[in-house]
Amino acid sequence: MMAIRRLAILGSTGSIGTATLDVVTAHPERLVVAALAAGRNRELFLNQCERFKPTCVSVTSPDDVPWLRSALSYAPEIHFGPAGLLACALHAEVNTVVAAVVGAAGLPSTEAALRAGRRVCVANKESLVVGGALMRAAVLAGGGELLPVDSEHAALHQLLDARDPMSIREVRITASGGPFREWPMARIQAATREEALNHPTWKMGPKITIDSATLMNKGLEVIEASVLFNLSVDQIAVTVHPQSQVHAMVGFQDGTYQLQVSANDMRLPIQYTLLYPDKRPSPVPPYDWTQARAWSFEEPDLERFPCLGLAYAALRTGGTAPALLNAANEVAVAAFLEGRIGFWDIQACNSEVLARIPAEPADNLEAVLAADRNARDNARSWIALK
Repeated sequence: MMAIRRLAILGSTGSIGTATLDVVTAHPERLVVAALAAGRNRELFLNQCERFKPTCVSVTSPDDVPWLRSALSYAPEIHFGPAGLLACALHAEVNTVVAAVVGAAGLPSTEAALRAGRRVCVANKESLVVGGALMRAAVLAGGGELLPVDSEHAALHQLLDARDPMSIREVRITASGGPFREWPMARIQAATREEALNHPTWKMGPKITIDSATLMNKGLEVIEASVLFNLSVDQIAVTVHPQSQVHAMVGFQDGTYQLQVSANDMRLPIQYTLLYPDKRPSPVPPYDWTQARAWSFEEPDLERFPCLGLAYAALRTGGTAPALLNAANEVAVAAFLEGRIGFWDIQACNSEVLARIPAEPADNLEAVLAADRNARDNARSWIALK
């Protein structure tokens, strides 16, 4: 008998959250919404609660609690803030958590859900980048499952599933190249907020869209792949593929490769993680091979996109270095979006923080969160002097 997945969706009003609810709608016999946690999009969250009737919900601020309570036609448990994320993830009805809260804020609830034996479908790559060792330990301690929602890592999961690790020579995750793929250095350095937010392929939130423009998003995915699949830094490569149809490749010891191909629609990897190992019809039309297509592949330019190189450096250093890089980047991207620094300052801030703060062992949550705070403070200080 196929298991019913009772979901907690952390970040339900974001792009991953809304896509997850589309998948739920397509599979009502398999997927039930038990808990929802959202950010600041009040009206959308209210509509989601009324439609799916979760028994546990969480909002960002205590000020949102009385508003939601009075607006709802039923009476779920209502929580708020970081404790609310934990309450949703650990709710008694929940057996599957979709972790889609942006940034390091999603780390404690992701770890707690794994320790509680839940299946965690992680779209919050920062949880793995910042606390990769903690996530692996939590899986071992709680017997939970960690499945990646990122299209590249879901593709790798499909390609590597049940493979002998000794047969793997390398993996390659693909990058669209972002809006500045063909731009010269001087133009990239002077890029505006509007230009950086104009992604050619994916519709995403502002933070991840800026990360795609700097290729930091791909750098974080390199670190994430190392955590998820126990790969060395030298086994993980990035290939720029602007069409975003090939999501990952695995190279084997015999010199052959296998590729995972699908439409660039996040509902596909989301459904994969929710229903794994079952393959069911999805709300996305099957890939159409009758259409003429051309695919191109190229190496990333680390001189024009230095954030990718910083991510490789942090992975090689290990310990809290990825947490330092992630925290600095979050602060720098926020400052860029607010118009307080320029686009090229993002990589400069990230590089400065990595150089200033030595990496420490990342063997407990307190050490990781301390590194996160230290990097944020340093990044804010650097930005204040600009």
